[in-house]
Amino acid sequence: MPDLKISPELALLMEAALEGKSKPPFDSYQREINWAKLSRLANWHQVRPLLLDHLQNRGEKLEVPAKHLAGLKEFAMGQAVTNMAFLGISVRLYEQLDAVRVKAFLMKGALWAWLLYEKPNQREFGDIDFFIEEGDINKSLSTLKVNGFEPDPYRKYLMGQDALRSAYLETDYQLPLQPIESHALQSLEIQWKPSYPRYCYDLNWKELSLNMISVNMAGSLIQIPNMENQLLMMVIHHGGVEQWDKLKYMADFVRILRKHSDKLDWSYIQDISGKQGFKRLLSESVGMVRLLTGEAFGGEAFESAMASPSDKFRSAILKHWENERPVLKSKSWRIFLYNMRHRDNLGVKFSIILAHLSYLTNLRLLWHKALWYKKHQS
Repeated sequence: MPDLKISPELALLMEAALEGKSKPPFDSYQREINWAKLSRLANWHQVRPLLLDHLQNRGEKLEVPAKHLAGLKEFAMGQAVTNMAFLGISVRLYEQLDAVRVKAFLMKGALWAWLLYEKPNQREFGDIDFFIEEGDINKSLSTLKVNGFEPDPYRKYLMGQDALRSAYLETDYQLPLQPIESHALQSLEIQWKPSYPRYCYDLNWKELSLNMISVNMAGSLIQIPNMENQLLMMVIHHGGVEQWDKLKYMADFVRILRKHSDKLDWSYIQDISGKQGFKRLLSESVGMVRLLTGEAFGGEAFESAMASPSDKFRSAILKHWENERPVLKSKSWRIFLYNMRHRDNLGVKFSIILAHLSYLTNLRLLWHKALWYKKHQS
């Protein structure tokens, strides 16, 4: 393993977000903490409530400048209020979708805050996501419109024409909705696939809804995919799409492993990830958790099959954690290159290339997209 050094700011954030049994095997530069940099990094990594909890409960107290501590407290208080409000909205929307027999489950931010964290306000999130069975999308949009949410004008245009609607559903995986009037919740999304189809993560409603479990969330019983599928969706989104770019993503992954790894069906997880061509990504991701926390997951059989993270895998994550990443208007090329590097074999990589070529030759959809943007550009 090459010698790696990280800043004291990142070292402190990793302690706060991951709470490992041992410190990661990286040296940190011996200098005073730059609190302005720490605040900026905590904001980018979306771990400010976790940082505040860590600073307040840390055995070895740090002298935190008053303005930075006040900023963390103010944000954490606002996030706590927001999270509780959004959890309530999530459950209410789920119940209304269920009442009209829309096949749906809550996913990602709001759900993982409730399921995985000691206190739901410890996880930053700003939107609500539902996975919808594709045949129920129209019915779900009607219900969500009654609740004050509809697609933005561009996607409303695409969804309003049968041919374009079909092409959009086939080539995309999510539909962002926005409030019709002023609303505390600014972003609501529905999904019908775990990611863009051209990246060949092909888990569908039938597979994800197999052996669903009931959980009590904010006083209501809701149905969600089992923990094996929760973990697979997390690896796809946090790893295959977001590339573990933020500590928030790794904090989720650490907690699902910590809470559930000893009860998971690892044979199923390895079988599905192998068939979908991301077993290597799963393996290196679990290996990264082991490296960061000093903890082993999944039992001896699983541990022996897991790879330690490669130097490139580990170094890329640490580089992004330390230096952040530019915000791009479209991350498609970045995601494509990442999956070409980290998916399992030539077969799945060739499938990804073919899927991208198929997307690029969907001339009707691309033509109408270009026309719409040209007409509405500012």
